[in-house]
Amino acid sequence: MTAIEAVPQSAPNQPAPRHGILGRLRGHVDLFLNAGSLMATTAITSLLGFAYWWVAARTAPAEAVGQASAAVAAMTLIGTIGMFGMGTMLISDLPRLTGRKWDLISTCLLVAGSAATVGGLIYVALAHLAVPGLKDALGSPAATVLLVFGIALNAMTLVLDEALVGLLAGPMQLMRNAWFSVIKLVLLGLLVILPLNLTGGTVLLTWVAGMVLSVAILSRALRRRGMVDSVRPRLNLMRGRGQATFDHNLLNLATYLPRAALPLVVTAVLSAEANAAFYTAFMVTSFLAMVPGNVALTLFAVASGDRAALRSKVRVGLLICLVVGLPVSIFVAVFSDWVMGLFGAQYAAAAGPALAILALTYIPFVFHHFFLAISRVQGKVRGAGVFSVFAGLAELAAAWYGGSRGSLTELVAWVAGVMALEMIIVAPIVLRVVLPSRRADAVDLPEGTMSATRLTLHERAWLPLEYIRTVGPLTGVTAERVRAALIGLHAADPTHRAVSRLDRTGGRWLHLDAPTFAAYVTEAVTDLGDGPADFDAMTRRLQSEPRAHHPVRFLVGGGYVAMKVAHSYGDAGPVNTLLREVVRAAGEERAAAIPPMPRRFALPGAWWQTFGKHPGRWSDALKMARTPHFETGDERPWTANLTVQTARSADVLGRMRVWRDEHAPGVTTSAITFAAFTAALRELGFHPDLTGATFLADARRYLPEGVTVESNFCFGPYLTPASLLDPMAIHKTLKGELATGGMLTMMLLRESKLAVTGAPGFPDPYPSTAPADPLVRLTFSNQGRHDVLADLPWAIDAAHRVNQSVPTLNGPEGITLTTSEMGGVLHLEATFHASTYDPAMVGRALELVCAGPAALIMAAAGRRV
Repeated sequence: MTAIEAVPQSAPNQPAPRHGILGRLRGHVDLFLNAGSLMATTAITSLLGFAYWWVAARTAPAEAVGQASAAVAAMTLIGTIGMFGMGTMLISDLPRLTGRKWDLISTCLLVAGSAATVGGLIYVALAHLAVPGLKDALGSPAATVLLVFGIALNAMTLVLDEALVGLLAGPMQLMRNAWFSVIKLVLLGLLVILPLNLTGGTVLLTWVAGMVLSVAILSRALRRRGMVDSVRPRLNLMRGRGQATFDHNLLNLATYLPRAALPLVVTAVLSAEANAAFYTAFMVTSFLAMVPGNVALTLFAVASGDRAALRSKVRVGLLICLVVGLPVSIFVAVFSDWVMGLFGAQYAAAAGPALAILALTYIPFVFHHFFLAISRVQGKVRGAGVFSVFAGLAELAAAWYGGSRGSLTELVAWVAGVMALEMIIVAPIVLRVVLPSRRADAVDLPEGTMSATRLTLHERAWLPLEYIRTVGPLTGVTAERVRAALIGLHAADPTHRAVSRLDRTGGRWLHLDAPTFAAYVTEAVTDLGDGPADFDAMTRRLQSEPRAHHPVRFLVGGGYVAMKVAHSYGDAGPVNTLLREVVRAAGEERAAAIPPMPRRFALPGAWWQTFGKHPGRWSDALKMARTPHFETGDERPWTANLTVQTARSADVLGRMRVWRDEHAPGVTTSAITFAAFTAALRELGFHPDLTGATFLADARRYLPEGVTVESNFCFGPYLTPASLLDPMAIHKTLKGELATGGMLTMMLLRESKLAVTGAPGFPDPYPSTAPADPLVRLTFSNQGRHDVLADLPWAIDAAHRVNQSVPTLNGPEGITLTTSEMGGVLHLEATFHASTYDPAMVGRALELVCAGPAALIMAAAGRRV
């Protein structure tokens, strides 16, 4: 186990630090903001739309309401068809367009308006020539003209809304729709007050006027923000876009029309009364389906401009759908009778079971919408359209067959069965984006790479972190022999992680061929020569090196070996195994031999073993130690300057145990060391934060019997002992924390987040300022016994051996104390920034711990009294 600091660093050109949930998800604000605006649009228009028709039903004659509702239904249907795929084409093309985007938008608006006008005229002709009922609903000639105009305008506003989504200006379309909903309701209210006889035409006028005025308000807002350049339609911009527009339109209609026709099937096969209940239930589930529908539409808009971000966007989009919609769908399924009862007892009796089944189709809705979005982004629109055509026909056929058996519940069950089958077909396509297969990892491999293996969640969680092990002096160990030992390991197992290349950006282990690795290992192992070596300088050199593609990096010279290891490889256990074998193999002039490390999903098993099987401990699972937010006062300019001070003592452990047996029975020597170091800092004039500290702990203690983890499996909870100057308080707090196992929940939460958002390849950057009066933030890491290294080819006795374990990160105010034992010798390393604390004073604190830890603790206890 190694020390992992609370505040990491990276190169200066890295993104700024991200704090809190919103900060960590900052890269997906576009998805949240635009999907949220679409959902808000649906909610507002639904709520105010209900109010609109409520007012109309109570103030206008039934004939007028019937004519107006028929006109609005025609506007919606023909307007949607009249969009002709223009909206989705704009979502696809606008993010990649560098010229005048509003020229293309205005051209698409003109095309959609023209197509919808033709559709409106066809509707009027059919009404007059073939459908007398529709002819009566048209009303007066003026109302008919207004309807055709409204159909064209509706198509244009629908395209305009999707264009705003393509521009990632979702809040602007929310504003337009909100104004539209409010204006038409206010106008209807004014007509009610005026001494007029309301007709279908006058009610429709409020609807059309609302669209006109909302577009005018939007236009003014866009121009004030400088978001509009030219709005001159140019039909030549449609050249080359016809095929894509047709494909998008096919997909839109194949998705929309079958669902719109379902109520007609219910009416035809069952009855109008059954359709009334079905339509109500269908509207409830349609409101639920707006979540994946709007998220998928926004995903299409966002990823069209950044296809490389598709995987992370899909992950976050799925997370939104599951967190927001899934609990509601489960609630609706369980309480379906109660939900339908809100509309009347007859509705609950007729469609309660049907609503429960429809609510369970939420997950198929999610996968279907995400399949469509992914297909659009990947340019596979036509294939998705053909699939949707057959899927829609299958749903209608299933509804007809199920309804013909005489039951609304059976009709819905057959439709749900078809949707479940659709999900089985499309889910692998979605999951391949979220969880790419290993075959996909083999695409675009660098030259000299044989294959690749994805990092596990455990490995990705630790990807930004590294630490250093420095040992010596040794005999017979040279850089050339270390290289030969690693080449031998590669020959035996070219997929071993120690001899692979670490692709931080792609999150992969790249397995090299023999010639490539022979060159690669020359870079990985640096020869410092046979002259005298400064082992502390070797450690600091590795600390200062930027993170690169070497999972294991060596400096060898003067009888010392310094090894920097990416934490994705492992913590103290596997790293000591690696260090021991490479050094021994080099000394014996043979190939290193390290068994392959198992890559298990051990964390869920450990959590289940600890909590899942024991319901009485479920409350412990929620006892998670969280790092508090630290307030800072005055700040000063600051630059990172990570360094390390070390010390060791061959007799201090014996003196600690004697003191412990008399004053603190049962307390560990590590707790004594931590308390003594805190006391030494305070003795020397530092200001350690005594309210709490980070304690690194090995989570392997929670693994089921027989299960081992050879990667990193530790965690650093922030704990608050009664006093960091009291070893008994530290011991009790640590023991209590380890007894709960709460760190397993924190580890699960962290890795669940990484599964959705991906892990950074590099840590966040250091800040440019630090507190003017720093308060020492302590991190403690006890690595236990390193006696596994006893058989290295040491050149001197145990009392004088170097055995350093040093992290490569720390916060501006942080000091990390790492402790270990080897051959009865206590080894101490303090990592911190020389730009914050005086290295000589920190080194003096380590010397005081080695000289007299009991005296430091007793003196601190006297002060407290």
